[in-house]
Amino acid sequence: MKNVTRLITVAAASVCFVALAKADEIQFATLPQPVQTTVIKQTRITSPTKVVRVVQDNGIYGVTVMTETGQQVVYVNPTGEIVQAPTVSGETTTTTTTTVPDQVVTTQEIQQAGNRYELIEKKGDKEIYLDHLTGHKVKVERK
Repeated sequence: MKNVTRLITVAAASVCFVALAKADEIQFATLPQPVQTTVIKQTRITSPTKVVRVVQDNGIYGVTVMTETGQQVVYVNPTGEIVQAPTVSGETTTTTTTTVPDQVVTTQEIQQAGNRYELIEKKGDKEIYLDHLTGHKVKVERK
């Protein structure tokens, strides 16, 4: 009986923590109706459950949905009109992915990190590792 009580207590606490963790995210159902309608029509999703993420920046909603071809981001203003992706530092961008330049690390960092780095290419004095923590490639140059 004590184990059942503990299990129920842990389950209830987990539900509360999940609710707190998602408190900062905007839920699709709380968006203005014109925004919801535009997103559904534009992306041709069959259900609001296909919405992966909703963020708001300067009155513009960025809605990420899962489509048959992958994730798609739609930017919509509060009246339901499609707008361009917000610009950053004067640069115009229409994609949500960014390219991070290769990071250079030392051999000592690679050795201390354990399984974080995986050697994927070696050419002479250059080694390229995959950083499993960030998903990016890093370089080690021996001189």
